[in-house]
Amino acid sequence: MNYISKNKVVKLFNECMDELYMNSEPSISWKDIQEKYKDSKEAFYLHHSISEEKYEKIVDKYRKKVTKLYWHDLEWYLLDYAPTTVQKEEMI
Repeated sequence: MNYISKNKVVKLFNECMDELYMNSEPSISWKDIQEKYKDSKEAFYLHHSISEEKYEKIVDKYRKKVTKLYWHDLEWYLLDYAPTTVQKEEMI
């Protein structure tokens, strides 16, 4: 198993979130979300949606970059912060 530092993992998690939100409707950067909602308890992820197909493609890309040791953490991070996934037909 290849070693990956926690700093690198955090960077990858943030890159994953940025890519997910930039591909969501409406699109927004992860940095902008963090700034906009930093003092809010609002469920910001409910305001953005992404197709299941795009979501899986992006998440799979980052699963490959993060060692298995951190897969569980990535899943929790996604559950807590990722945009809402919808069927492709629902996005029309």
